[in-house]
Amino acid sequence: MKKSAWDAWIAVSVIVCSIVLFVALALGLSGGFFSSGGREVTVRFPDITGVGVSSQVRYGGARAGVVSRVRMLTAAERATDPANLVEITLHLTPEVPAITKAAQVSIASDTLLSDKFVLLQDDPATGVAIGPETVLQGIPPTTFDRLTRSLDSTLEGFRKLLGGGTEDRANNVLTRIHALVGQTEGLLNDLQPVVKEAGAAVGDARLTLTDARAAAADVRGLLADNKDRIGRAVVRIDSAAGSIDSLAKKGEAIMRDNEGNLNRSLASIRISSENLKVTSTYSKFLLKNLAERPNRLLWGSRPPNLPTEQEILNSRQPIPLR
Repeated sequence: MKKSAWDAWIAVSVIVCSIVLFVALALGLSGGFFSSGGREVTVRFPDITGVGVSSQVRYGGARAGVVSRVRMLTAAERATDPANLVEITLHLTPEVPAITKAAQVSIASDTLLSDKFVLLQDDPATGVAIGPETVLQGIPPTTFDRLTRSLDSTLEGFRKLLGGGTEDRANNVLTRIHALVGQTEGLLNDLQPVVKEAGAAVGDARLTLTDARAAAADVRGLLADNKDRIGRAVVRIDSAAGSIDSLAKKGEAIMRDNEGNLNRSLASIRISSENLKVTSTYSKFLLKNLAERPNRLLWGSRPPNLPTEQEILNSRQPIPLR
């Protein structure tokens, strides 16, 4: 009887421990196991790739809670907030200071193979604490796929800009410019003899006042002798002015027709350059950490003190490794 009773107690203990472990595991995976006295913060994202319920929340790199809820925005909410698609709720521990409106909420990871987490960065001394109804704007993760798509759209914009006959029209404009330059050179060559003879006539007029009439007669004769040449020069000047006017109108038409393409291309280039700047800076920190300790690629480590994306974009010089 005693042996049977001990067997029964052992079986009951195993069953009770299994139930407790199962409940704890279920609460942990569902995000329902929280420390008492915590508070919740709502954040909206256009993309939360890699983050789900029970994902970690870190404040300044230290663990500060978990993601307790993930919800898709309704059609009415997307109509008023078209920039976002998903809303998540962060359950923070009581030790986390009050969150301000200037807080930055982003999605990050320790290594390439580690799980992603929600990184919360804030300075409580620089703002007013938010209320429970305030919704913060999150910063989506910058992935290599998104960077590739940005580069593809930029190259497509350049292709459209160079297509559609724009190149042929530019060649026509250059041909007209070369022709205009040739006409201008011919005009200058025709005017050189006139200028030389007029200079000689003026020099003779300065000799004495008594020779003024003779110099005037010489000038009239000079103009009579070069009447045809001056006429041709005037005609060429008129033709050159017409060519310049036509060139200006065609250049204006080209700029007007391609204004939209240029604006889109410049916007794509700006976005791609910002993404490249952020990606290259984080890659530099990543390669430095991997070079120092390659085992971080598998086991991870304490997250380095990385600059924020806004600091990287505002910096005019490369950010040094810390």
